[in-house]
Amino acid sequence: MKPQIAKKTAVAELFAKAITTPCIAMGLLIGCNNTGDLIKDSNSQKLGGTWEFKNQNGVKTGTAIFETQNDIDGNIYILSNDVSSSDLSLGKTAIAGTFKANFSQTPQQLDLTFGDLTTQTIYEINNDGQLRIANSVPDQPRPTALDSHPQQLTKISDSTTIPSDVKILRSPDLIATSALIREAESKSSIRAIMRSQQQIFQAQGQFSADINQLKSGLSLNSEFYSYKVTNLGNLVQNSAVPLKDGLKAYTGIVYAIASDDSNQKATKLLLCESNIPTKQIPTKPQNQDEGYKCPNAYTSINP
Repeated sequence: MKPQIAKKTAVAELFAKAITTPCIAMGLLIGCNNTGDLIKDSNSQKLGGTWEFKNQNGVKTGTAIFETQNDIDGNIYILSNDVSSSDLSLGKTAIAGTFKANFSQTPQQLDLTFGDLTTQTIYEINNDGQLRIANSVPDQPRPTALDSHPQQLTKISDSTTIPSDVKILRSPDLIATSALIREAESKSSIRAIMRSQQQIFQAQGQFSADINQLKSGLSLNSEFYSYKVTNLGNLVQNSAVPLKDGLKAYTGIVYAIASDDSNQKATKLLLCESNIPTKQIPTKPQNQDEGYKCPNAYTSINP
């Protein structure tokens, strides 16, 4: 791969991570959270500082730095730990954007803007000092309640200083129309559908094939992807199939597993990405000793 193309690809992937920061663990929207759980100390409510976010396995996936003078608006910098840069060593790189908070509303509102893409979401800071951001993606309506698996960030410092060895990328010119952004959006939607399937199975003991029941307030009418759900009984396959060339397909598997607790309807998740761009509907997952593995020509990624 040519160095310039590789650089655009790696930067685009980091940008995609930035705009979907609240989308790492999307889930079914539930009722409004009890405001009694929120911290009352105004000093603890401050967004300004350095926050760390992790995936569901507790692995650090990045850092968010809120730089502000008034805790209402300012700059935000996203440093991701899992950008694939095998073709190019970017070193330490941050995508710069802006944020605007409105804590006079209930729930509190937060807008994150990177380039020409704005994500409208809501947030709270709980009694444990965690910043909890509802899952959302650019160009979607603002959520009305925190979902069951919000993105959780832990403040590690009050510092708003970017380390001197971090390269700050402020211009989205290279990546504003990148396929990676569209792919990030579709992955977020599939993750949301998978969380919805988990909750439906927990409540009803079966999966759903009704996309309208699963979309959790998301608008799945897209010119880039179509969404398909196949209920196979003890598992359900949720797929995002590209409508345009140059995009990868995604399929999310949710399947029932045995549980020692008879009252607990346990499930596991498997999210797969096609190895190359394709418009083909994914085949069924493959059986293995303790569950399933991705279809042929697909690779498992973080669900």
